[in-house]
Amino acid sequence: MKTLNISTFLCLSMILLLAGCSESSSSGGGGGTTPDATYVCNSTPMAKGSRKFGMDILAEPSVGGYSDNLSSLKAIGGEFQTLHMAWKDIEGAGSGATSGTFTDPYGALAALDAIAASDGIKVTLRIHPVDIPGKLVPTDLMSTRFNSANLKTRAQAMLNFVFTKIDPNHVSHLMMGNEVDDFDPESDTDFWLDYPDFLFDMNVWLATNYPGIDIGFVSTLKGVTDQTKILAHASNQKSVDVLAGWMGVVDILGVTYYPTEASFLMQSNSHVATDFQNLIGFTNKPIHLEEVGYASSKTVSGSEYLQAEFICEVLKSWDTYAAEIPTLAVLRMVDLSSASASDVADTYNLSGNNYFIEFIRSLGVKTSTGTAKQSFTLLSSELDKRGF
Repeated sequence: MKTLNISTFLCLSMILLLAGCSESSSSGGGGGTTPDATYVCNSTPMAKGSRKFGMDILAEPSVGGYSDNLSSLKAIGGEFQTLHMAWKDIEGAGSGATSGTFTDPYGALAALDAIAASDGIKVTLRIHPVDIPGKLVPTDLMSTRFNSANLKTRAQAMLNFVFTKIDPNHVSHLMMGNEVDDFDPESDTDFWLDYPDFLFDMNVWLATNYPGIDIGFVSTLKGVTDQTKILAHASNQKSVDVLAGWMGVVDILGVTYYPTEASFLMQSNSHVATDFQNLIGFTNKPIHLEEVGYASSKTVSGSEYLQAEFICEVLKSWDTYAAEIPTLAVLRMVDLSSASASDVADTYNLSGNNYFIEFIRSLGVKTSTGTAKQSFTLLSSELDKRGF
C-alpha cells in the first residue's frame, strides 16, 4: 500500500524545527478507539539479535506533532523510519539524458538526514519510478522504456542528487518501485522485461558509487506468494514467476503486508503464520517487511483487539524467521483524519469507497489525537522483551 504523499504531512516548520505541524481535521468514525476486550499476547520472545524495527511516522497527530512520533519511535526501540518519494517529485522535466531541475521535496531528505545524525534514526529510502497509481517518472520520460540508456542515466543523476541531501550512511537500504505486482503498464507491454534490466544497471552503478547501499523493489505479499495472481499486460504470466526472475538482479526484497480481502475487509489473524512461511519460501535473499498493517475500524471488520492480535502474531512469526527478515516496519504511528484518508482514496481512483477510506484511515497504532491503541502498548511491551 502506498503511504501518504509527504507533502500532506511535512510543513516547513517541522522540517526546520522538528516541532511538527498539526492537521486541523480530526479522525472519522470506526471501531478502533473503543475496544470490546483487551488482547494479551502469549509469546516466547526471541532476542533481537541484528534485527531492526522501524515505522512510518510522518503522519502527524492532531494533538502534538512529528516530534511526538519520533519520541515514541525511539521509546519502543525503533531504529529507522520510512520515506516514500516519487521520482517525478525529485526531478522535473528534462530532455534525453539531460536532467531536469532537482528538488528536495519540502526539505524532507535534509531534515531526516539531520535526525539520523542527531538521533541515530536511519531512513529506509523508497523512490518510486512506478507505483499502483502509475508511472512516476519526470514527464519527458513517460514514454521512455526502462531499458533506455537515457532513463538509466537520469535515474543515476537523480540518486546522485539525493545523496547530496542525505548521507548514504544514514540510509538503511533503497527500494525502487512500490507494490510492482499491482502496477499496470497499460500499453507498455515490454515493462516486465525492461524493469529488471533497469534494476540490474542501477545495482551495478550503486555497487560502484555507493557500495554500502543494497537495492531492491517492493511487492505486496500476495505478489510473491499467491500462485494465482496474474500481472497486468504480461501475457498471462504469474506474478510469483516474473518477480522470482527479478530477484536475480537485486540484493533484497521489500514486501508490504496487509491481510485484507478484495473488498478491504480484514482477514482472520489465523493466516499470519502461514503467510510468513509462504513468504520465506519465495527467495533466499534478505526480505524487508516495508509495511505491515491491520486496520482497527469496525467498518472493515477490524478492532483494536484484532489489530493487537495481528501485531502479536507478526512478531512471533518474525522471531521464527529472524535470519531471513532483517527489518520490519509498521504502518503507521497515528491514524489519519477522514479527510486525509479520502485524499489517499482519490489517488487510487477509489473516491467515496468507504471501505478503503476506513481501512487506510485506521492503520495507525495510535489514534489521530496520539492516544495509544492496544497495538502500540503491545508493541512497546513485546519489543522490550526482545531487547529492542
